Amino acid sequence: MSWPLVKLGAVCKLVNGDRGTNYPSKDSVLSHGIPFINAGNLTEEHSIVCSGANYISEERYDLLSNGKVQYGDILFCLRGSLGKFAVVDSSVPKGAIASSLVIIRPDKSICENYLKNYLRSTLCAREISRFENGAAQPNLSAKDLREFEIPLPPLPEQKRIATILDKADAIRRKRQQAIQLADDFLRAVFLDMLGDPVTNPKGWPKKSLKLLGKSATGRTPPSEKADMWGEGLPFVTPGDLSGRVDSSVREVTQEGAEHSKVCRTGSLLVCCIGATIGKVGIAGCPVAFNQQINAQEWGAEILDVYGYFVFKLFPDLVRERAIQTTLPILKKSLFDEIEIPVPTKGIQEKFAVLAQKISSFSARHESGVEMPIFESLSQLAFSGQL
Repeated sequence: MSWPLVKLGAVCKLVNGDRGTNYPSKDSVLSHGIPFINAGNLTEEHSIVCSGANYISEERYDLLSNGKVQYGDILFCLRGSLGKFAVVDSSVPKGAIASSLVIIRPDKSICENYLKNYLRSTLCAREISRFENGAAQPNLSAKDLREFEIPLPPLPEQKRIATILDKADAIRRKRQQAIQLADDFLRAVFLDMLGDPVTNPKGWPKKSLKLLGKSATGRTPPSEKADMWGEGLPFVTPGDLSGRVDSSVREVTQEGAEHSKVCRTGSLLVCCIGATIGKVGIAGCPVAFNQQINAQEWGAEILDVYGYFVFKLFPDLVRERAIQTTLPILKKSLFDEIEIPVPTKGIQEKFAVLAQKISSFSARHESGVEMPIFESLSQLAFSGQL
């Protein structure tokens, strides 16, 4: 059985923030008051963290004509980290959204938990790729989001599916916690063997990335040209960055690769814009990548595994150099100036052996974090086979 497809706009109200003259200026942002929520306040666990948020006064809030959140709203990111979302719960009794977000307010025909599982599925990721415009800062509009297609079974079936997928996601989160513990241990090993790459207590010589290899910023082939998309090379976006990257939601043909950027196996892949700035992966095969990512192909002085773990374990090397605009961004010229220690090849090799052993543990857990549990079940669920 396959479920009928409906437009998201048919079952949800989409509400933009107030983008008129009442939009809060920098001068009106406060250190306390009513949260003015942006993409940086949305967590990977789909919650909202207001610590470190911008705030506005009650008077400024009253002036806003749109974008005031309600309990149960889903806040969806339209710029930079496309598809990132969070649910408004009782921890945010009052708030308004910045222009990088849109409110998704489901009606009574759709179960909120069912909608959440759709938004974190590859089905939604494909819709994002279908509408994403390929600009330097990828973005969608609320109009695009209204056109997303979602399978819609009867409400009791939605609730049944949501219950199953919520349990699968709970298992995934436990595995992610195990992966984080392994990363914490590996970070301690790195500090003991090699020292902090920022303070460099071991006194290794330091060199900039531009002297240690070559970097490139990615590019997205035109979405409307179907011959550029299909079986071929993985086309990597920030959502694909997790350890070894040898697959992705979308692939590009040889022609598409020529309109993108391609890096070799072993290259460091770094997200350099948006809420996931500093997120990294290591290319497990030649891959193409989009404009949110910089790739570093290491030269003779740096082992691929060492270079990858420097940035994986110490993401502030990227985050702290970012320019803070609406979304944080690290331009390629600044990326190239990042300096890292250059230990002897012998010590890099010793660390690489240990890192690969510890990473094999993480890889076993990561293999169940995505496809075998949540994604395989969600594919069955949304196609009416669960």
